[in-house]
Amino acid sequence: LHMARLVDDHANARKLADALVANPKVDLDPSTVQTNIVIFRLKPGAPDAAKVIELARGQGVLFSQFGPRTVRATTHLDVTAEQCARAAEVIAKLAASW
Repeated sequence: LHMARLVDDHANARKLADALVANPKVDLDPSTVQTNIVIFRLKPGAPDAAKVIELARGQGVLFSQFGPRTVRATTHLDVTAEQCARAAEVIAKLAASW
């Protein structure tokens, strides 16, 4: 069952990446998103990864730190397409205040 769902997880990661690419405070090459993992860097003017993760967590969105200015998002069987869209919206909303 989990293996069959990987296609959905990869599609959800792609949707998240596409939404993040549009964010002027995010540096992400969409061609690097080949699986269910999305790794993006925070551009100058944005807080560091730890702060972004803390702020996102306060909005119910979980990311992990992958470096001082690098954030990792992983889609999986417990993450819906709607939740991926919401995660991108949270980042965009947070970025608007940076």
